[in-house]
Amino acid sequence: MTDEHLTKYASEEARWHAVQNRDEKANGYFYYVVRTTGTYSKPSCVSRSARRENIEFFLTAEQARAAGYRPCGRCRPDEPDLHEIHANAVIAACRIIEESELKPSLNDLARRVGFSQFYFHRVFKAFTGITPQAYFEAGRASRLRDELSRAESVSDAIYSSGFNSNGHFYGATSAILGMTPTSYRSGGRGASIRFVVADCSIGPVLVAATDKSVCAVLLSDGKVDLRSRVTELFPQADLAEAEADSPFAALVAEALAGAELPAPGRELLPVHVQRVVLRQRVTQVLREATLTATPYGTSRPARHLSPRRGYLAPSPGVAPPPRHSASAKA
Repeated sequence: MTDEHLTKYASEEARWHAVQNRDEKANGYFYYVVRTTGTYSKPSCVSRSARRENIEFFLTAEQARAAGYRPCGRCRPDEPDLHEIHANAVIAACRIIEESELKPSLNDLARRVGFSQFYFHRVFKAFTGITPQAYFEAGRASRLRDELSRAESVSDAIYSSGFNSNGHFYGATSAILGMTPTSYRSGGRGASIRFVVADCSIGPVLVAATDKSVCAVLLSDGKVDLRSRVTELFPQADLAEAEADSPFAALVAEALAGAELPAPGRELLPVHVQRVVLRQRVTQVLREATLTATPYGTSRPARHLSPRRGYLAPSPGVAPPPRHSASAKA
């Protein structure tokens, strides 16, 4: 449940309005009882509307039962609604993916959560905004970063994190790490990194990138300052925080806005899943952008915000309209 919805349905007037409109978004936030029938229902129940004077509201089904009411046979308020069923399936699938050393097939995931392959894929993406494969890749990338910091060699880290060949790994290394594995292991030695700190739906986030790709998306744990964490992660790198009005900061802000989980996911998925998904979605958006500006504002070819995609992209050779122009300073 979100604080926004708890506030929205706080008054009896708002609850009655939701019941009149059979508002599915109100399900789970309260229940209503009809004194004349002795039943309690979800706000979205399609049963014939009762008079307002015969309606009473309870926050939970347990409270309604304790008051002597029985569940409605039409909407079955004690059974999970479709959103909850879908959310539980997505959570179960995420757990399976997290515990798998090899990428599970879409068909196997769907079978294990009780859905058809096509329907499961659609539900998973509706809740997370990414595919099951992207969720697996996010977990493998996270394991790789952890292994690189403690494994005896790069090869050991590659196989321990789930890559089945050096060739497969090195083909994706820049996109995953933003630098060479050797540079990452040595604390970013030789890398120039720019970063920006911003806010998102699940708290403060720091996004850092080299001229190759994103190298870190750090979410606050409430204990260690994000700037301290990126310094600890890359003590040997050339680190610079981008100005708030720089093109890079604007790009990150747009990426974060586009990376927010769909509403069902924000409301029903556990925080650790939301964090994995947000990191992956931000990384995907920024990988598609042209990250060619240097951390210190070195002059490069002009770039503009593409009206179609909203990403930083190379200028087509003609100066863009003033409202889309962006300085090369990062």
